[in-house]
Amino acid sequence: MREIARGVGHVDADRCGLSSRGLLRAGLAAYGERAVAVLHSAARMHGMRGVPHEACVHVATPDTASRRGGPGIVAYRRRLRTDEVVTVDGLPVTTPVRTLADLVPRLSPEEGLAVLDSALHLGLVEEADLAGIERASAGRPGAGRVRPLLAIADGRAESPLESRVRLDCVRGGVAPDELQHEVALPGGGRARVDLAWLTGLRPVFAEADGMDVHSRPDALFRDRARANELALVGALVLRFTWHDTLRRGRVAALVRRAFQS
Repeated sequence: MREIARGVGHVDADRCGLSSRGLLRAGLAAYGERAVAVLHSAARMHGMRGVPHEACVHVATPDTASRRGGPGIVAYRRRLRTDEVVTVDGLPVTTPVRTLADLVPRLSPEEGLAVLDSALHLGLVEEADLAGIERASAGRPGAGRVRPLLAIADGRAESPLESRVRLDCVRGGVAPDELQHEVALPGGGRARVDLAWLTGLRPVFAEADGMDVHSRPDALFRDRARANELALVGALVLRFTWHDTLRRGRVAALVRRAFQS
Protein backbone atom coordinates (compact mmCIF):
# COMPACT_ATOMS: atom_id res chain seq x y z
CA MET A 1 0.00 0.00 0.00
CA ARG A 2 1.53 3.33 -1.06
CA GLU A 3 1.60 6.37 1.21
CA ILE A 4 0.56 9.78 -0.13
CA ALA A 5 1.44 12.63 2.18
CA ARG A 6 -1.06 15.43 2.68
CA GLY A 7 0.02 18.21 4.98
CA VAL A 8 -2.40 20.08 7.22
CA GLY A 9 -1.85 23.17 5.08
CA HIS A 10 -3.56 21.43 2.17
CA VAL A 11 -6.86 21.09 3.98
CA ASP A 12 -9.48 23.62 2.76
CA ALA A 13 -13.26 23.98 2.73
CA ASP A 14 -13.60 21.52 -0.14
CA ARG A 15 -11.60 18.80 1.56
CA CYS A 16 -12.52 16.36 4.28
CA GLY A 17 -12.95 18.68 7.30
CA LEU A 18 -11.85 17.81 10.81
CA SER A 19 -15.29 16.55 11.86
CA SER A 20 -15.64 14.49 8.68
CA ARG A 21 -12.11 13.20 9.14
CA GLY A 22 -12.98 12.04 12.64
CA LEU A 23 -16.15 10.35 11.41
CA LEU A 24 -14.18 8.66 8.64
CA ARG A 25 -11.64 7.36 11.14
CA ALA A 26 -14.48 6.02 13.27
CA GLY A 27 -16.07 4.32 10.27
CA LEU A 28 -12.83 2.68 9.20
CA ALA A 29 -12.18 1.51 12.76
CA ALA A 30 -15.70 0.10 13.06
CA TYR A 31 -15.25 -2.13 10.02
CA GLY A 32 -11.77 -3.38 10.81
CA GLU A 33 -8.27 -3.07 9.44
CA ARG A 34 -9.30 -4.05 5.89
CA ALA A 35 -11.79 -1.20 5.57
CA VAL A 36 -10.98 1.50 2.99
CA ALA A 37 -12.38 4.99 2.36
CA VAL A 38 -14.16 5.13 -1.02
CA LEU A 39 -16.27 7.41 -3.25
CA HIS A 40 -16.83 10.97 -1.93
CA SER A 41 -14.71 10.32 1.16
CA ALA A 42 -11.74 9.09 -0.88
CA ALA A 43 -12.02 12.00 -3.33
CA ARG A 44 -11.98 14.52 -0.50
CA MET A 45 -9.02 12.83 1.14
CA HIS A 46 -7.10 13.19 -2.14
CA GLY A 47 -8.02 16.88 -2.21
CA MET A 48 -10.22 16.77 -5.32
CA ARG A 49 -12.43 19.82 -5.71
CA GLY A 50 -16.03 19.86 -6.84
CA VAL A 51 -17.04 16.80 -4.80
CA PRO A 52 -20.67 17.29 -3.73
CA HIS A 53 -21.10 17.69 0.00
CA GLU A 54 -22.53 14.74 1.89
CA ALA A 55 -23.14 14.47 5.61
CA CYS A 56 -22.03 10.82 5.60
CA VAL A 57 -18.70 9.10 4.97
CA HIS A 58 -18.21 6.10 2.68
CA VAL A 59 -16.14 3.03 3.54
CA ALA A 60 -15.74 -0.36 1.88
CA THR A 61 -14.81 -3.72 3.35
CA PRO A 62 -14.25 -7.12 1.72
CA ASP A 63 -16.16 -8.70 4.59
CA THR A 64 -19.84 -8.38 5.38
CA ALA A 65 -21.01 -4.78 5.55
CA SER A 66 -23.91 -5.62 7.85
CA ARG A 67 -22.22 -4.25 10.94
CA ARG A 68 -23.23 -0.71 11.76
CA GLY A 69 -20.44 1.78 12.21
CA GLY A 70 -22.81 4.42 13.55
CA PRO A 71 -24.85 7.32 12.16
CA GLY A 72 -23.39 8.98 9.09
CA ILE A 73 -21.32 5.98 7.99
CA VAL A 74 -22.26 4.16 4.78
CA ALA A 75 -20.52 0.82 4.22
CA TYR A 76 -20.21 -1.27 1.05
CA ARG A 77 -19.03 -4.81 0.54
CA ARG A 78 -16.25 -4.54 -2.01
CA ARG A 79 -13.03 -6.40 -2.69
CA LEU A 80 -10.22 -4.12 -3.77
CA ARG A 81 -6.85 -5.15 -5.16
CA THR A 82 -3.75 -4.09 -3.26
CA ASP A 83 -2.76 -1.73 -6.07
CA GLU A 84 -6.14 0.03 -5.80
CA VAL A 85 -5.48 1.27 -2.26
CA VAL A 86 -3.09 3.94 -0.98
CA THR A 87 -2.60 5.63 2.38
CA VAL A 88 -3.36 9.34 2.68
CA ASP A 89 -2.64 11.06 5.99
CA GLY A 90 -2.55 7.67 7.66
CA LEU A 91 -5.90 6.49 6.30
CA PRO A 92 -6.43 3.80 3.63
CA VAL A 93 -8.28 5.17 0.60
CA THR A 94 -8.82 4.05 -2.97
CA THR A 95 -6.30 5.33 -5.52
CA PRO A 96 -7.25 8.40 -7.54
CA VAL A 97 -8.00 6.25 -10.61
CA ARG A 98 -10.16 3.82 -8.65
CA THR A 99 -11.87 6.71 -6.84
CA LEU A 100 -12.79 8.47 -10.08
CA ALA A 101 -14.00 5.25 -11.71
CA ASP A 102 -16.30 4.64 -8.74
CA LEU A 103 -17.45 8.21 -8.18
CA VAL A 104 -17.91 9.91 -11.56
CA PRO A 105 -20.73 7.57 -12.74
CA ARG A 106 -22.69 8.58 -9.62
CA LEU A 107 -22.37 12.33 -10.24
CA SER A 108 -24.12 14.76 -12.52
CA PRO A 109 -22.09 15.69 -15.62
CA GLU A 110 -21.31 19.10 -14.09
CA GLU A 111 -20.00 17.54 -10.90
CA GLY A 112 -18.21 14.74 -12.72
CA LEU A 113 -16.29 17.07 -15.03
CA ALA A 114 -15.32 19.33 -12.13
CA VAL A 115 -13.87 16.38 -10.19
CA LEU A 116 -12.02 15.02 -13.25
CA ASP A 117 -10.59 18.45 -14.07
CA SER A 118 -9.49 18.87 -10.46
CA ALA A 119 -7.75 15.48 -10.35
CA LEU A 120 -5.85 16.35 -13.54
CA HIS A 121 -5.02 19.85 -12.30
CA LEU A 122 -3.62 18.50 -9.03
CA GLY A 123 -1.57 15.86 -10.83
CA LEU A 124 -3.43 13.04 -9.09
CA VAL A 125 -4.04 11.44 -12.49
CA GLU A 126 -2.58 12.02 -15.93
CA GLU A 127 -4.15 11.89 -19.37
CA ALA A 128 -2.72 8.40 -19.80
CA ASP A 129 -4.87 7.30 -16.83
CA LEU A 130 -8.17 8.36 -18.39
CA ALA A 131 -8.56 5.18 -20.44
CA GLY A 132 -8.11 3.17 -17.24
CA ILE A 133 -10.84 5.18 -15.54
CA GLU A 134 -13.19 4.41 -18.42
CA ARG A 135 -12.40 0.69 -18.30
CA ALA A 136 -12.82 0.50 -14.55
CA SER A 137 -16.18 2.29 -14.65
CA ALA A 138 -17.61 0.12 -17.43
CA GLY A 139 -20.79 -1.72 -16.54
CA ARG A 140 -21.71 0.53 -13.63
CA PRO A 141 -24.95 2.49 -13.51
CA GLY A 142 -24.16 5.89 -15.00
CA ALA A 143 -21.07 4.66 -16.84
CA GLY A 144 -22.46 5.96 -20.13
CA ARG A 145 -21.84 9.56 -19.06
CA VAL A 146 -18.18 8.94 -18.20
CA ARG A 147 -16.67 8.71 -21.70
CA PRO A 148 -17.97 12.12 -22.91
CA LEU A 149 -16.58 13.74 -19.77
CA LEU A 150 -13.20 12.05 -20.14
CA ALA A 151 -13.03 13.36 -23.71
CA ILE A 152 -13.17 16.98 -22.54
CA ALA A 153 -11.52 16.74 -19.10
CA ASP A 154 -8.74 19.32 -18.84
CA GLY A 155 -6.29 19.95 -16.04
CA ARG A 156 -5.96 23.62 -16.97
CA ALA A 157 -9.31 24.32 -15.34
CA GLU A 158 -8.63 25.90 -11.97
CA SER A 159 -12.05 25.70 -10.30
CA PRO A 160 -15.30 23.72 -10.41
CA LEU A 161 -17.05 26.83 -11.75
CA GLU A 162 -14.68 26.99 -14.73
CA SER A 163 -15.49 23.35 -15.45
CA ARG A 164 -19.23 24.01 -15.35
CA VAL A 165 -18.94 27.04 -17.65
CA ARG A 166 -16.86 25.05 -20.15
CA LEU A 167 -19.27 22.11 -20.12
CA ASP A 168 -22.21 24.34 -20.99
CA CYS A 169 -20.20 25.83 -23.86
CA VAL A 170 -19.23 22.40 -25.19
CA ARG A 171 -22.86 21.24 -25.03
CA GLY A 172 -23.94 24.40 -26.84
CA GLY A 173 -21.45 24.00 -29.67
CA VAL A 174 -19.24 26.93 -28.62
CA ALA A 175 -16.31 25.16 -26.97
CA PRO A 176 -13.54 27.65 -26.09
CA ASP A 177 -10.40 27.80 -28.22
CA GLU A 178 -8.12 28.19 -25.21
CA LEU A 179 -8.12 27.82 -21.44
CA GLN A 180 -5.99 30.07 -19.21
CA HIS A 181 -5.18 32.24 -22.20
CA GLU A 182 -2.53 34.94 -21.67
CA VAL A 183 -3.09 38.40 -23.11
CA ALA A 184 -0.52 41.17 -23.56
CA LEU A 185 -2.00 44.38 -22.11
CA PRO A 186 -1.54 47.76 -23.80
CA GLY A 187 -0.33 49.33 -20.57
CA GLY A 188 2.31 46.66 -20.12
CA GLY A 189 2.17 43.36 -18.36
CA ARG A 190 -0.02 40.38 -19.11
CA ALA A 191 -3.41 39.08 -18.01
CA ARG A 192 -4.72 35.54 -17.98
CA VAL A 193 -8.36 34.77 -18.77
CA ASP A 194 -10.17 31.54 -17.92
CA LEU A 195 -11.66 30.84 -21.38
CA ALA A 196 -10.97 32.44 -24.75
CA TRP A 197 -12.50 32.38 -28.23
CA LEU A 198 -10.00 33.73 -30.75
CA THR A 199 -11.33 32.94 -34.23
CA GLY A 200 -14.11 35.54 -34.55
CA LEU A 201 -14.02 39.18 -35.61
CA ARG A 202 -12.74 40.07 -32.17
CA PRO A 203 -11.60 37.97 -29.23
CA VAL A 204 -14.18 36.93 -26.64
CA PHE A 205 -12.93 36.18 -23.15
CA ALA A 206 -14.85 34.65 -20.24
CA GLU A 207 -14.09 34.69 -16.55
CA ALA A 208 -15.62 32.36 -13.96
CA ASP A 209 -16.21 34.52 -10.89
CA GLY A 210 -16.28 32.32 -7.81
CA MET A 211 -17.59 33.92 -4.62
CA ASP A 212 -14.61 32.79 -2.58
CA VAL A 213 -12.14 34.92 -4.57
CA HIS A 214 -13.89 37.56 -6.63
CA SER A 215 -16.24 38.88 -3.93
CA ARG A 216 -13.43 40.39 -1.85
CA PRO A 217 -13.09 44.20 -2.20
CA ASP A 218 -9.49 44.04 -3.41
CA ALA A 219 -10.43 41.43 -6.00
CA LEU A 220 -13.37 43.51 -7.24
CA PHE A 221 -11.13 46.53 -7.84
CA ARG A 222 -8.52 44.37 -9.55
CA ASP A 223 -11.15 42.70 -11.76
CA ARG A 224 -12.56 46.04 -12.87
CA ALA A 225 -9.12 47.41 -13.72
CA ARG A 226 -8.23 44.31 -15.70
CA ALA A 227 -11.56 44.38 -17.56
CA ASN A 228 -10.74 47.91 -18.69
CA GLU A 229 -7.32 46.81 -19.92
CA LEU A 230 -8.83 43.89 -21.83
CA ALA A 231 -11.41 46.18 -23.44
CA LEU A 232 -8.54 48.28 -24.78
CA VAL A 233 -7.22 45.28 -26.77
CA GLY A 234 -10.59 45.03 -28.49
CA ALA A 235 -11.89 42.04 -26.55
CA LEU A 236 -15.40 41.43 -25.25
CA VAL A 237 -15.22 40.10 -21.69
CA LEU A 238 -18.03 37.97 -20.24
CA ARG A 239 -18.25 37.18 -16.56
CA PHE A 240 -20.10 34.13 -15.28
CA THR A 241 -21.14 33.12 -11.78
CA TRP A 242 -22.39 29.83 -10.36
CA HIS A 243 -25.95 31.03 -10.86
CA ASP A 244 -25.38 31.29 -14.63
CA THR A 245 -24.55 27.57 -14.82
CA LEU A 246 -27.74 26.42 -13.09
CA ARG A 247 -29.82 26.82 -16.23
CA ARG A 248 -28.50 24.63 -19.01
CA GLY A 249 -27.65 26.55 -22.18
CA ARG A 250 -27.53 30.01 -20.59
CA VAL A 251 -23.74 30.36 -20.77
CA ALA A 252 -23.53 29.04 -24.33
CA ALA A 253 -26.31 31.37 -25.48
CA LEU A 254 -24.51 34.41 -24.09
CA VAL A 255 -21.27 33.36 -25.79
CA ARG A 256 -23.09 33.01 -29.13
CA ARG A 257 -24.58 36.46 -28.67
CA ALA A 258 -21.10 37.81 -28.00
CA PHE A 259 -19.94 36.48 -31.35
CA GLN A 260 -22.73 38.45 -33.07
CA SER A 261 -22.18 41.74 -31.25
